[in-house]
Amino acid sequence: MKILVTGANGLLGKEIIAVKRSGFEIVGADHLELDVTNLASIKKALLKEQPDTVMNCAAMINMDKCEEDPKLCFGVNRDGVSNLLQALKEIGKPTAFVQISSSEVFGRINEGEYKIDGYIENDEPKPVVNYQKSKAEAEKIVTEFARQNPEILPRSYILRAAWLYGQGRKTFVENFLADLQQPKELSVIAAQWRSPTWTKYFVAQLFLLLEKKPSGIYHSVAEVLPGEATTPQVIEEISKFLGPEKVKATLKEVSRAGFFKVPRSPSNVLKNTKLPKLLYWRDMLQEYLKENY
Repeated sequence: MKILVTGANGLLGKEIIAVKRSGFEIVGADHLELDVTNLASIKKALLKEQPDTVMNCAAMINMDKCEEDPKLCFGVNRDGVSNLLQALKEIGKPTAFVQISSSEVFGRINEGEYKIDGYIENDEPKPVVNYQKSKAEAEKIVTEFARQNPEILPRSYILRAAWLYGQGRKTFVENFLADLQQPKELSVIAAQWRSPTWTKYFVAQLFLLLEKKPSGIYHSVAEVLPGEATTPQVIEEISKFLGPEKVKATLKEVSRAGFFKVPRSPSNVLKNTKLPKLLYWRDMLQEYLKENY
């Protein structure tokens, strides 16, 4: 199976194209090689590579910038998906399609709306801000296109990610590692729940989809117990790894409203009910830290 990965220079794209797996040929395309906002650029790349599967990792993920520039946000995150599917239709070669989506589609930013313990695959998205809306609308586009064009998209997957970390670029893990070793005060939000997940494990689930699973919506996340994993708890795990002699920072808990310019969802926890369970998030994070630092 030949796989074409869009957004190949991103955190997840880099992890995918680094995979060495029997039976798969993986080709990455960055923004210069395949611009999802440009139909001609997409068709050129598809005709050149003739992939059996397209994995769309191209995305605008900075939530503040998505609010500042909604045209670009929706142009990449929503319309870019439409462009990819339109190009596949015009070329006419049956192709599997994987859309990387986000826990952010569930929205629910107000008190009393969100689920601290997380969302299952068929819970209803309720996006509020531009990034959330663009990713949720992209999911609908893929689902509807697959329904109307089964001869073009014989298999289609929406795989939602949560709080990813990995070696593709600096993430919250690297930032906390560095900050904790400085004698300064760190502002952290206690009332926010996440599913921190290593890209290595996320990508393993991605290939499992292609090999064994029917079309549909899936969640690929580390296991999180009810009421976990808050930012202070993530910092706690990183502090354990560093050891008390290296931790010099102090923590100051702040509110979400005082920390973020654009409102964030209090809970980004995803429940995985359809794929094999991954490691518990604390164990996964410790494994990542020991392997890489």
